[in-house]
Amino acid sequence: MKVPWCAHLPVANVPNGAEPKPVTFIVPYYENPDFLRQQLAWWSTYPEWLRSSLSAIVIDDGSPARTRLPEKLPFPIRLFRIEVDVRWNWLAARNIGFHHAPDGWCLVTDIDHVVPESTATALVYGRHDASVIYGLSRVEFDGTKLAAHPNSWFLTREMFWKVGGYDETMSGFYGSDGDWRRRLAATAPMQILSDRLVRHEHQGDSSTTRYLRKQPEDSAIGRIVAARGKNWRPKTLSFPYHQVTAEVVCQ
Repeated sequence: MKVPWCAHLPVANVPNGAEPKPVTFIVPYYENPDFLRQQLAWWSTYPEWLRSSLSAIVIDDGSPARTRLPEKLPFPIRLFRIEVDVRWNWLAARNIGFHHAPDGWCLVTDIDHVVPESTATALVYGRHDASVIYGLSRVEFDGTKLAAHPNSWFLTREMFWKVGGYDETMSGFYGSDGDWRRRLAATAPMQILSDRLVRHEHQGDSSTTRYLRKQPEDSAIGRIVAARGKNWRPKTLSFPYHQVTAEVVCQ
């Protein structure tokens, strides 16, 4: 059996404090209109005292059909759209999200991962260490325990840019998250929170199906990493994008 990527990382049970802290959800999006509505519905079930500490940034990474948000939102949500449709361009989407996020704590995850109220509460009230990068525990929607998601992270905006952001040289290729995790580990201690995300992979339109995974062309990832020189820096914010106007997002 394959050893989970997180098997060597300690599990953190972070105590709660009395005061909440603002948390921003950063969520890349690609052709998931039904599941985005589902996410908004779940977020709307959070109590008002919790929603008052939350905001979100949704980044459409070039879906053929434009994304829409309803007029009534559970908390402040900003929508950005990358203007070109590039295969597996969640790297640029996440960079855009962190570029526009306020300073402080951010949870970045995929559209098919749901944040239960208990987890959102723990993120808002937990006394997390800003010098640590946190992964999150995970279960399937039916309760089956899963390994922590290899690309969901709770960290500060400052820490994200200390890592350097995702390398958009890898945009267009599947399988670049391993390089990102190595860069995380080289930057700061990593821990896995006991707080859980819930995966809804391939339920409705929750997962990308237009582009295939693990194709021969994806071997380019190894060559890109090998070509990095001594003074290499990640390529970030290299794709044209815009913030969607109120006229577009209201329906």
